[in-house]
Amino acid sequence: MKKSNFFKSVFVIFLFFITSTEMFSQGSPPWAKAHGYRAKTRHIYFPEQNFYYDVQKHNYIYLSNNNWEVSVALPSIFVGINLGNAAQVELDFSGNNPYRYNEVHIVKYKKEKKYKEYKHKKNKSKHDH
Repeated sequence: MKKSNFFKSVFVIFLFFITSTEMFSQGSPPWAKAHGYRAKTRHIYFPEQNFYYDVQKHNYIYLSNNNWEVSVALPSIFVGINLGNAAQVELDFSGNNPYRYNEVHIVKYKKEKKYKEYKHKKNKSKHDH
């Protein structure tokens, strides 16, 4: 091996170790909170849309035709949704497959109906006759 090739190889290896990995990462999605998520959070669950975001792997896990799919881009079925305003749950789950507990998540994080709104609308309709 020539000296110049050797020094080039050493230089490339040196750059590899000193270069920040953040320089090559895609970063947080636009809907992510400005200050990020707690260090222990691995998955974000979106209960209204019933899908997950893996913070470490930067991918989406969603149900498609009764199968769980993984995508690095936001799936097209969610594109029109403002995820910054959507309900988000930071799951305390460190495994790779949070959807294994999807039935639990659906029940646990179900959006509660507002009884007062229903009662108010019901009373209002009685008085409108």
